[in-house]
Amino acid sequence: MPRNMPQAVVDTNVLVRALLKANGSDGIIFEAFENDQFEFLYSGETLKELKRVLLYKRIFERYKLDNHRIDTFIRTIITFGRFVFAPEKVKICRDPNDDEILSIALAIYTKKPIYIVSGDKDLLELKGKIKGVKIVTAGEFVRILK
Repeated sequence: MPRNMPQAVVDTNVLVRALLKANGSDGIIFEAFENDQFEFLYSGETLKELKRVLLYKRIFERYKLDNHRIDTFIRTIITFGRFVFAPEKVKICRDPNDDEILSIALAIYTKKPIYIVSGDKDLLELKGKIKGVKIVTAGEFVRILK
């Protein structure tokens, strides 16, 4: 990985939108990941949450998903992303899934900032409050990648 390549934890809400509607900022972010424009950081817990959300009946049926499409999407993340084990879990947010995302970022932070890309208002409220972690919206991250 080049030294100047951004590293990012992409929240489930962004990933779901990237799969369901490839156009827009969310889809651009996933395409940028596939084109090696940033290092995608994930944990086993984030993949479980992603699969769980994509299998919600209202999403699965409305967007005519199938297991193959979901598995291919997740396999892409596993194959080209970077698995991060976060031994120490932060407990800052109301949602444990948000805490998982923060824990991933903090587990690998050294001196280079780690991005969290999210549309979750609880995470976005933490902008500028966690050293070494830059919390941004999908649109903001697209501008950073350009």
